[in-house]
Amino acid sequence: MTVGRVPCASARRPRRPPHPELTPARHALRQAIARCDRARLEAEASAERVNRLSDVIGEHGRLQAQLNELYQRDQAARGEWIAGGRLGRDPGNAADTRALNDCIVAMQDELVAAQATLPGKESAHRETVARLQAAETERAAAIAEVAVEICGELARDLTVAVNSALGIEATIRSVMAALEHHPGTVERIASIIRGARQDAGVPRDNDSGRRLLAALATDPGAKL
Repeated sequence: MTVGRVPCASARRPRRPPHPELTPARHALRQAIARCDRARLEAEASAERVNRLSDVIGEHGRLQAQLNELYQRDQAARGEWIAGGRLGRDPGNAADTRALNDCIVAMQDELVAAQATLPGKESAHRETVARLQAAETERAAAIAEVAVEICGELARDLTVAVNSALGIEATIRSVMAALEHHPGTVERIASIIRGARQDAGVPRDNDSGRRLLAALATDPGAKL
């Protein structure tokens, strides 16, 4: 079994300077990222070990299939020799057949060792992959905690902005109150408020949130 390489983008990224002031949630995320990176390196290393053993077994299988084809070719040549009245020498096995057979015989010790070792290495690799998956799950949970923290900070800014907007509306409504004896004028101002509310709005934006989560996967200090 050949094991696919474990993605290691975060393991090879350049080191970033440590953040001098991280909140507890961001500090927990930094630790989760480090654990995830270590687990990824372990999974990569175990995959390489499995692949080296699998390569030996796979190469033996490929050479054996090639040798079988050469044997069939040589047998056909010998059959033609017999059918032709056995004139000349028995062609036997060709030189390339004998050379390939010698190569396969020479690798028998490696083949036996690889076959004996592979099951244990595959089991160890499955364990490292399981640890990596657990570390990634832990990192995802830590990312979610930091995301909640960031949204809490933004919500405070939202409160300030909403209060500012409501303050402007309150000022307009104070003018309406002063004009209470002019209902037609009051309705015109009310219509202005409704129009201003309808004109307000921003386009839906999911990309900035996705970018934040992607950045937090490698940088505990990332901002929105």
